[in-house]
Amino acid sequence: MGAILTILSAALMTAANYYGHLYFLNWFALLPFFYYIYIYSPEINYRKIFLRGWNLGFWILFFSANFLYYSIKLYTAAASITVILLLILLFSILSLIYGLFFIIYFYLQQKLFADKSLSAFFFAGCWTLFELARHYLFFFFPIANPAYTQADFSSFVQLAAVGGIWLSTFILIFVNGLFFQIIFQKKFKKIIILGLIIILIFGFANYREQSRPVSSYNNKQKIEIGIITSEIDQQKKWSADQLQANIELTLKAASKLNQTGLIIAPETNLTFDFGSDKYYRQNFLDRVAAELKTPIQIGSLAAKNTGSGRYNSSYLISARGEIVSRYDKNLLLYFGETYPFKDLLNKYTPYYFSSLNAGHEKKIFKSQGLKWETVICSEILYPEYVKVDRGEVDFIVNQTNEAWFQDSRLLKNIMWQAAVFRAVENGIPVIKTGNKSYNGIIYPSGSYQKVNPGTNYHILNFEIPDSK
Repeated sequence: MGAILTILSAALMTAANYYGHLYFLNWFALLPFFYYIYIYSPEINYRKIFLRGWNLGFWILFFSANFLYYSIKLYTAAASITVILLLILLFSILSLIYGLFFIIYFYLQQKLFADKSLSAFFFAGCWTLFELARHYLFFFFPIANPAYTQADFSSFVQLAAVGGIWLSTFILIFVNGLFFQIIFQKKFKKIIILGLIIILIFGFANYREQSRPVSSYNNKQKIEIGIITSEIDQQKKWSADQLQANIELTLKAASKLNQTGLIIAPETNLTFDFGSDKYYRQNFLDRVAAELKTPIQIGSLAAKNTGSGRYNSSYLISARGEIVSRYDKNLLLYFGETYPFKDLLNKYTPYYFSSLNAGHEKKIFKSQGLKWETVICSEILYPEYVKVDRGEVDFIVNQTNEAWFQDSRLLKNIMWQAAVFRAVENGIPVIKTGNKSYNGIIYPSGSYQKVNPGTNYHILNFEIPDSK
């Protein structure tokens, strides 16, 4: 029974990562687990609470990150059973911190409270600190924070404007605890606190809505941005036969977007080395100059003149076919773009693991009066990295290639949900375009417009202050 209750809690906590409209399930997701540890089997020692926390963490990570199966299998060509065993080992190791959290929480609860029943406020505070610690300790694994499941709860997500995912996490876990106290501990006075939280959520959302047209936005400039999207399988995309087709797709779609102020293509939409392949690069630049009237931002795995290896890069190219700027991805995706203990893996396994080079600086792109910051793929998952000054940039661009993870609904939703929070946190639009991904624009309010994947070129409209 305990295992069933634990798995049920983990499933409820992560359901909205698969189907965003199920966000409400996370508001009572911990009730089965609370019931297990406080009522069904309350006589526990530190060993038992560690194992129960470890088990909960394992299933949360399993439901949150099983998409890694596709990238590891595609990258290594390992047997399915090998990949599954590797993921079980990975999730088992990463979930140890959940067990450690519950040991610390129960120790503090026994020292600070005479009543051994759940303290909703204290538990929520501890869980939030735990998520903060997990985010920085396991920086290579920036997923499974419960706050992201609320991206479709438009009123609640407004709180991210003042407290980011950490305030959202605290309130979400706090409400879980309150429900448990009300239903199982019969502490009906907690209904008052629950009511105040509801008033806070919807009251703050209404306040933001009413205060949105502030004076700095009285004079607005209407912007049209074109995005190119694609639905190409990863293996096909990187085949030699597809190289020219990728170029043609980009230029053909871009030619339909010449009336916009900027055209943005997905991460690595060009599958030749834009840094070192002079023939294809010059041919592409010449065609941009001949066929386009608008600057275009493209992606490529590209080398540099100094050093070896390649970077995951984004280039801004003017309508004259000149390279204006380049950004190299700084935060590489573990188990996709870089591998820990790469030398050991290559030595003791029959598979070859290689890593990209990481960039070392952020870059603000500028063109035709527009200023924006680019984050590539998984960088959108780091709130402390995607932190911009509204006075310096007009919007954020997120280029992705999610075909690495086959056609995973889970991964697509996780990336989109993170982009929603980044838009609200920074108070500026996030434009997302990619291959095999959800694409479109997220506004500072958290509302969004997804584009139809059946077409590979799209025009997005939004407004920015007329002057900075």
